[in-house]
Amino acid sequence: MTLDDEARAELRELAAAHRLRAPRVVDGAPGPRIVLDGSLVLNLASNDYLGLAGDRRLSRAAAAALEETGGVGAGASRLIAGNHRAHAALEAAVGAWMRCAGARVFGSGYAANSGVIAALARAGDAIFSDELNHASIIDGCRLSRADVVVFPHGDLAALEAALASSAARARRRRLVVSESLFSMDGDLADVERLAALCRRHDAALVLDEAHAIGVLGPEGRGVAAAAGVVPDVVIGTFGKALGTYGAFAATTRAVADLLWNRARPFVFSTGMPPAVAAATAASIQIVRGAEGDDRRRAVAAHARRLRAGVPAAGGASESPIAPIRIDDDRRVMAISARLLEAGVFVQGIRPPTVPPGTARLRVGLMATMALPDLERAIAAIAGALADGALADGALADGALADGALADGALRQEGAVRSAVRGAGNDAGAVDKSGAGDGGERW
Repeated sequence: MTLDDEARAELRELAAAHRLRAPRVVDGAPGPRIVLDGSLVLNLASNDYLGLAGDRRLSRAAAAALEETGGVGAGASRLIAGNHRAHAALEAAVGAWMRCAGARVFGSGYAANSGVIAALARAGDAIFSDELNHASIIDGCRLSRADVVVFPHGDLAALEAALASSAARARRRRLVVSESLFSMDGDLADVERLAALCRRHDAALVLDEAHAIGVLGPEGRGVAAAAGVVPDVVIGTFGKALGTYGAFAATTRAVADLLWNRARPFVFSTGMPPAVAAATAASIQIVRGAEGDDRRRAVAAHARRLRAGVPAAGGASESPIAPIRIDDDRRVMAISARLLEAGVFVQGIRPPTVPPGTARLRVGLMATMALPDLERAIAAIAGALADGALADGALADGALADGALADGALRQEGAVRSAVRGAGNDAGAVDKSGAGDGGERW
């Protein structure tokens, strides 16, 4: 049997289990309305929480950097000939924003988590990791060759018992690793207690703030900043609320210098394109300021409104991530498909991204979504959940008529063109009135 034959067999197995994934194509700028596979839909499947990914100020900053440098790529690893001035400026901006002495920029959030953890821990060390941590954390733990203790989600009594054990105390270094805002559950870690446990047991705290950065805390600095906690390392991403690409580690000067030398995804990768670094620096200025505060208030208001209209939506009250548990893989994808027919894009999430038997709709909210559009989406979701015809995964014709986007003009070619270039994705377009399905578990 050839590799191609084996791949085809695995694909058939995934299809039979209702876990086969296929990408969709987006045309035009990202935003609360997107053209998906040729149709205009309301976008509730994004991590673009502040609505900055389509902001023209960021594209202008990138264009200016391209014009200034005359090149696109960094040209090399940053340790050789790829360390451009835009990278240094971005790391300085991150340090000032996050109020830390050292910052290191990575090419992606996955590279940051896996690289930082594997750089800071090795064989003979111990890592304590929440069971619902992201796949990039899981892989970083594996790559480190440290002993890994997985504690039940949010169970800090179990974590303390593990930290207090004689086996843990004998380790050279102990790292506690957790997300702050969990990407598939929308709930918050108790960072104050996590930090206190780390102090008590001489452990370092590595906090993944990927989904909280920009959205929560003073100046959008995350859950730890909101709680007055300073972790040993904060991991944040630029590709979610900040609307660009890449990630950072905010820490001390010494740890940041160690990452220069030990973080393999950083050392052995070409540097971020300088134009992306310039766009990200522009985004940080927006996020830190008054406009950032407005956008945070807007997305928090949307989160409260969604949960009022869809009581099944979980997560913290002002979290932009709202999971709706369906549990059955086939049914969640059927509901997702029916919502898409109604012009509302909400991604169904299945194993291995989430544990078996916990499939869910993952609603991702955006500050720039207009309140009438949000209300239409809420009606569509509520209608889908109430529709008994979907109980076995069937797609009943007309089941969502009351919750659908009734305005047929949204799907006309002219309206599509208008919406793609319209003010919904422009600077400051916050309504003050009111993710792919992938990964791997432990």
